[in-house]
Amino acid sequence: MIPVLLIGLGRIASLLEKDPLRKHPCTHAGTIFSPWGRKKFFLLGAIDPSEERRNTFCKDWNIPKNKCFSDIQEWSFGFESEFQKDFSKKVVTSSNSKTKVSLHSEKSTLNSDKNPFRSFNAALDSKSRNSPNVNRETFKKEFTGKNSSSTKIDLASCLVVIATPSETHYELAKTAIDFGFRRLLVEKPVCHSLPLARKLAKLCKKTKTGLWVNHERRYHPLYIQVRKWIQEKTFGPVRTIRASVLTSARDPGRAILDKTGPLFHDGTHAVDLLIWYLGMPDRVVSVLRSYRHSNVEEQALAFMTYPQGETVFLEAGGMRNYFQFELDIQTENARFLVGNDEVRFWKSKPSRKYKGFKSLTPVSISEKSSAGSNPFLNLYDSIFRHLSGKPSSITGDIEENLQILTLLDTIRRKAEKRILEV
Repeated sequence: MIPVLLIGLGRIASLLEKDPLRKHPCTHAGTIFSPWGRKKFFLLGAIDPSEERRNTFCKDWNIPKNKCFSDIQEWSFGFESEFQKDFSKKVVTSSNSKTKVSLHSEKSTLNSDKNPFRSFNAALDSKSRNSPNVNRETFKKEFTGKNSSSTKIDLASCLVVIATPSETHYELAKTAIDFGFRRLLVEKPVCHSLPLARKLAKLCKKTKTGLWVNHERRYHPLYIQVRKWIQEKTFGPVRTIRASVLTSARDPGRAILDKTGPLFHDGTHAVDLLIWYLGMPDRVVSVLRSYRHSNVEEQALAFMTYPQGETVFLEAGGMRNYFQFELDIQTENARFLVGNDEVRFWKSKPSRKYKGFKSLTPVSISEKSSAGSNPFLNLYDSIFRHLSGKPSSITGDIEENLQILTLLDTIRRKAEKRILEV
């Protein structure tokens, strides 16, 4: 079984599991504590600065309170309490052995004033104590899981899940890597800026850390099937794609609160699939619309062309009073409309209305797959198989996400800026 440290106990980490309309599991906790997940993962600890969220998490999942912590200091004290040793230098070990624990040790310490674990939640617990510095020390810890015998924990073999606001991802990932963890699953986008993503990629390469980003549609059988059709040109080459992630920057407001804007916060979903399907464009023309004195855009528009002749129209945000994710993909001989609200598929066939012409005719399309229909289960199954040394369809590593951030940054940086009047 794989130990998991869950950082962040908000929506995608746990709370969305209460939505009766979603396909479950639809969160990290829901997957880990599902009947399937309990056989492959166990919770090493859960971290969130909000006492309310910690209490809710414990109640929702019947977790003892000593499994939840306000910050990395609290977690480390509980984990290290029996085996603390002072030393000045140790070598980083990333062995797959489960018989010893190796923590990264440097002269620097985790200072509570700069600790990113203390600031990622808007509902920060103002009563949190100022923890003293924590040395990164080598230790061994006996952990007895609920359904397992005593097991030695190797931090390099654990999985850290970072499900927090985008602006905290870099510092949290860096802290986890410095602490000795070498397997990270981070919510999208990997960072809220390209320079930070580059720094994180460099750190991952230096420390041989595996980092994957949860763009969950990569694990949905329908989007996997569409990618196969595109790459194999089953219905001819792609001609155009209209990609839209429509929402309001201010409602529900996450794009405003984390200062990323709808392009980075929501548009990353569409850009991820576009890169997964077509690669990088060779030309980008874009426009950003925002209110005067606003830090983020309300609407992002981009026109992109690709080396093989494909053309893409992208819209993110758009000041809509609804949410819609949709890819309208038109190939030489077919059209697929895939999104959150509907799935439709047309093929080119002889027209029933005009002799000698062809028309798009609706045909049925199945969302079933041998991989299973739940993206979260497919994601964690890929991770489990990969970390267990088995063949895996895992995707979305740090290098791929550098491409995503590069394209998002290009769209924003090169955009014509237009001001919206109130």
